[in-house]
Amino acid sequence: MANAQASPAAYGVDVCTVTGTSGQYSVRVRNTGAAPISQANIVGVQLDAAGQSSGNISVSLTDVPPGKYKTAVLARHGESAALVSIATYQAVNGVETPQQELYAGKVAHVSPGSALQYTLAPLALRGWTVAYGTAQSPRLQQGSAVLLIYPARAAKKRDTTRPEAGRSPADVVPLNPCPPAGRKS
Repeated sequence: MANAQASPAAYGVDVCTVTGTSGQYSVRVRNTGAAPISQANIVGVQLDAAGQSSGNISVSLTDVPPGKYKTAVLARHGESAALVSIATYQAVNGVETPQQELYAGKVAHVSPGSALQYTLAPLALRGWTVAYGTAQSPRLQQGSAVLLIYPARAAKKRDTTRPEAGRSPADVVPLNPCPPAGRKS
């Protein structure tokens, strides 16, 4: 457990999903860092009746203060959508500087006892898999939704649909529904 006296990291986000009573699907991005997030670019896909990607969705959230969140609506009543990725930025000396790249995935396969015990695949698209596992890996269940978290690489153009080939995520965390209103996460 982290020391309560420790100062928060300069950047970081907590992401959860919200399904509203009127049918909308949203992604909530909470700034867990010590500095404001100047921009969070959320990429999703519209899903057809068969659950296949039928179009791209892009939403940009701006100025997320530390400890606060903003919500991006990806689908309204009668629509269906899935999260693909999120990129976060901070203003450093007046320049938008990439901080983190997060990709929505699912646990496709679990190999107990293996060093890389999880095979992760895209949540909504096809075409990539990532092997993951560390001594401190969270226990993930096959089929569960996850976020693959990578430090951003400023010199590289980001592919919004897939992680960079051969690069291991810095962390993998469950992608859970947001707690009901009034409850702390």
